[in-house]
Amino acid sequence: MGQLGYLLPALVFFGVFFLTGKDFLKATASIMLVVTLQVAYEKFRKGIVEKKLFLTWVALLVFGSATLLFRDPIFLQWKVTIINWLFACILLGNQLLKRPPILKSFMKIASPDGLPKIPEKAWIDMTSFWAFAFFSIGLANLYFMFYTSLATWVNFKLFGVLAMMFVFALLNAFYLSKFVFSETGKQE
Repeated sequence: MGQLGYLLPALVFFGVFFLTGKDFLKATASIMLVVTLQVAYEKFRKGIVEKKLFLTWVALLVFGSATLLFRDPIFLQWKVTIINWLFACILLGNQLLKRPPILKSFMKIASPDGLPKIPEKAWIDMTSFWAFAFFSIGLANLYFMFYTSLATWVNFKLFGVLAMMFVFALLNAFYLSKFVFSETGKQE
């Protein structure tokens, strides 16, 4: 699924929230519908649903349903922290079990032409870095959840999380560039 596919549910949630006069319940129902349609599309198109999308969907169904049932946004707000911390735990747990870095597998899928030779230590460093990134996003979500208004949290959910991911991706790219450029320099 492309970047737009990951951003689409958040854009729909944001749009519905503000177009309906900040109706969190309608926004919750809309994001649940959009992600369910994405899962169905992935299943029928590829025959399999990406793990990240599937985990997000299951968490969204659980926390979104609780939000709708109890008419309280706190359940859906917690999803952001729980999912990000789950991703951090998966990355760190995989590393602690001395298994091949998950990020390396993801990069191979994203780059079918092959990856530059990146040292194993760099993959381990990147895994720790992204675990920290996911933990930080979850922590920031808690701040916005408990210390700001619902509208501010919705803005953070779209713009703040996106900005944090962009900064972490940029830092990751700078870190990786020293290996990629040293690789291309050796070939000449």
